[in-house]
Amino acid sequence: MEAAWHSADSCEVFNREAAGTAPMKMVFSGYRAALKNKAAEALAQLATLEDADKTVTERRTVLYNKVVTSYHKAKIERAALARELEAVKAEAARVPQLESDLRVARAQCATSEEANQAAAAKLKVELKRLRLLEANHLKELAALKKEQEEKLGGLSKRLEEVERQRLSLQQEVTTKSNELSATAKRWLGELSALDRGLAAAFPEAQRRR
Repeated sequence: MEAAWHSADSCEVFNREAAGTAPMKMVFSGYRAALKNKAAEALAQLATLEDADKTVTERRTVLYNKVVTSYHKAKIERAALARELEAVKAEAARVPQLESDLRVARAQCATSEEANQAAAAKLKVELKRLRLLEANHLKELAALKKEQEEKLGGLSKRLEEVERQRLSLQQEVTTKSNELSATAKRWLGELSALDRGLAAAFPEAQRRR
């Protein structure tokens, strides 16, 4: 194309005012400038595209890493869910046995409830009997207490009477003892006087003695 421009004498150019002719060098120079501008624009667009591609690559890498992380996480969660499912299956396999055990336990509870009701009724009757027996015992104890109190009152009176008699007898014995002591003392005095009189009346007899 450049050789064609050099071999040509002139080339038509169009501007805003009117059509005309221009020298070849001028037209070629303008074309080169236009090509440079287009090349610069292309380079700018290429740089923009490269930046966009880099951004897309980075985002794709981040997204890929997230996807890989999510995949591994989902894989781990799936394994955990599988283990839980196996555990649930094992527990589900025990459900019939548990239901059977539950029925047996309910039957035992019903039997125990009936036995408890029977025992409660029996205890109620026994409690009533014991309360009646307690009431009778309380009456007997009250009567016995009253009787013992009456006996104790009689014994207290007898003891008081005996104590009075003892004090009276003790006083009488003391009086008699004092009287006897005085009588004995008096007799001793009289005997001593008699001995002295005999000694004075019969001195020879005293010497012989």
